[in-house]
Amino acid sequence: MIRRGLLAMLLAAAGPAAAQPAAAAHMEGCLVWSRDGGAVAVRNECGRPLALMFMDFDEQRAVTADLAAGARFTTQSVLGRSSGFMFTACPIGLRPSLRFALENKEAIGASLYNCLVGQPTS
Repeated sequence: MIRRGLLAMLLAAAGPAAAQPAAAAHMEGCLVWSRDGGAVAVRNECGRPLALMFMDFDEQRAVTADLAAGARFTTQSVLGRSSGFMFTACPIGLRPSLRFALENKEAIGASLYNCLVGQPTS
């Protein structure tokens, strides 16, 4: 009887811990940025797929793209015409810990986010 009570307490205590989102570091460091006919482009050199979120400050529209290892993504932003952009890079299936919105552009630009399990927030 005591064993069943202890088991029930252990399972109850483990429940909330198991429900907490898993976190991972972002993958910005292995992206290679370039120009493609004037447009901003990026190549995934991470060795594994990633989910890229990108927003041009002038257009203020979030674009999400899954990039396979070695894949390239060309944005609609043209260097010299855009006032800037922000992006996040997380492993596939994870989302940035910050809401992907202009209100967070300083924190996102400074890479102050982790990647969490769940749907992207935009």
